[in-house]
Amino acid sequence: MTIPHQIRLIAKRHKGFGSDGWLKRMDEREVFSPLHAEREIEFLKKPPSATIWSPLNGVNFRLLIPSTVYPPREDTDLLARRIISFGPGRGRTFLEIGCGSGAVSILAASMGWKVSSCDINPFAVAATKGNMVENQLDAEIKEGGVGPEEFPFTGNYDMIVWNLPYIPHSEINEVLGPMEEASLIDTDRLGLGHRMLRSIISNQLLAPKGRILTISRKDSFEDTLIFAHRVWDEIEFGDGEKLALTCFWRPYEGAEKIFVESTGSTNDDLLMKNGIGTHISTKFQSAGRGRRDRIWNSTYSSYAGSWIVAEGGKVNPGHLQLSGALAVLNVFQNEQLLLKWPNDILIGNRKLCGILAEGKSNNQFTKVVLGIGINLKKSDTNEHTDYSSLDEILETEHEEVDSSLNRELSSLLEVLPDIPPVRHSEIRIQILEKMRLFGIPVHNGKTYKSFGLNEHGQLVLGELAIDDGEDIEWI
Repeated sequence: MTIPHQIRLIAKRHKGFGSDGWLKRMDEREVFSPLHAEREIEFLKKPPSATIWSPLNGVNFRLLIPSTVYPPREDTDLLARRIISFGPGRGRTFLEIGCGSGAVSILAASMGWKVSSCDINPFAVAATKGNMVENQLDAEIKEGGVGPEEFPFTGNYDMIVWNLPYIPHSEINEVLGPMEEASLIDTDRLGLGHRMLRSIISNQLLAPKGRILTISRKDSFEDTLIFAHRVWDEIEFGDGEKLALTCFWRPYEGAEKIFVESTGSTNDDLLMKNGIGTHISTKFQSAGRGRRDRIWNSTYSSYAGSWIVAEGGKVNPGHLQLSGALAVLNVFQNEQLLLKWPNDILIGNRKLCGILAEGKSNNQFTKVVLGIGINLKKSDTNEHTDYSSLDEILETEHEEVDSSLNRELSSLLEVLPDIPPVRHSEIRIQILEKMRLFGIPVHNGKTYKSFGLNEHGQLVLGELAIDDGEDIEWI
């Protein structure tokens, strides 16, 4: 097959992927058209560039890069440094989606990972194969990627990486050629990040305890489906462009999960168990409680769930409780939900949800259980007019709420050696933003237009640190 004919086939492939609008028009222009194919041929006439890529001092790889293939740049270096932090591959499996020149795959292979790589650009595939041989390394490399066609690989991978397309169509200046520039643009209606995660799930690509690393814009993942996630590293280019390296994992993987139709108190049930991430949920509590042992009135249309969120010598119940509130707000993403410090979520002035962190200490060992109770549906027998229910603003089911909360709590709180550290200060900033939507605190008759939170979750008013919400009125 001649190169011009191959280019025209690629142009046809890019022109419109399926009835769901795999690629959409931007400014009424096709992202990759036959005209672009002709321009691609012009770019291919340019000689490839030879470069030495050094992801680490003393580590050098020789790369020959066609003029239309994405070369290693700052974002490549960022991903490389994070992969290096995982240590030797020791035969673990590694998948790179969108391998470009092959730089990241070559690094992984040199570290002892068993590497598989793919790219929709056949010239990137050729470059990766050639560069792998040039550096005396081995990998399985195929044409293809995340799209309407069958994914080119099967099996489970301990690490999956993708430097996602992130450049807006308006910023493309065709410095690499139309085809490679098209591969840098996120033109997917669902978002390529969402489609990637969906592909990983449907093809069962992620191995047990596996990790996914992506580089993208921060807003590339509105829905992370079944995965917990956290930003690990960030980079800002000279033009103000900001990218984030995000890690995805299965939330509280391997922890015990229990569902019971009814129980006394999910918090009490978990205080008898061990293991961070251990979780129980129910549709009815007969002895649910809030702060100061107040009764939490439950109906058979309620949700109650508890998690063991901390174990060890030093725990922070106040921070954990507020993180639980943030998890609820993140799950439902509805501006009608308001956070009343420290543990209530309301619709208007009516209570929808309560969060309670409780600890149990034995000698030097402390365990914290976080309980979340939500009124999912209004009950005909509920005479408490100061309570609200979630079905006033949206419809959802117990199982969906439970899965989403498990994911969000893991994203905020789970601690593992191979995921990003918990961003405590960022959590406090987000919680404060939610609190300010509810009102302004009044303490002992004095109004505080400026307030904050300390690392213990206490409300900071001037030089005062308030621990009890009963001491505060909100206006």
